[in-house]
Amino acid sequence: MAARRKSPFEGRRMRSGRDTIYVVGHARLPAETSAKHVYDILSLGLALEKETKKIVEVSCTTLPPYGNEFIRDILLGKRLEEDLKIITEQLRTRYICRTRNALLAALDDLLKRLREHEKKPEQ
Repeated sequence: MAARRKSPFEGRRMRSGRDTIYVVGHARLPAETSAKHVYDILSLGLALEKETKKIVEVSCTTLPPYGNEFIRDILLGKRLEEDLKIITEQLRTRYICRTRNALLAALDDLLKRLREHEKKPEQ
């Protein structure tokens, strides 16, 4: 029997205090990827400090555990809006994979959702 692969998030406690928000962006996967045969959409989820937009947690569907950890290491601790240029540059130069454009599109969608939410009055 094959050993069960441990999730990169197993045993990790998510930071979800009142000053944390969770935003998700989505993008279609390219047809030529193996993930496309299982999923149709890549989802990128970021937990952010509400005021600073500092990234405190990252999840990305369809990526294998190491890919998820790699993306997490690139994003974690950065401020989403202030460091956006650095984030996109690092994803473009360090994440060399057919799903890179879908990941960047999911990031763009995430930003769009965040900005739409911020325009709404507090509920």
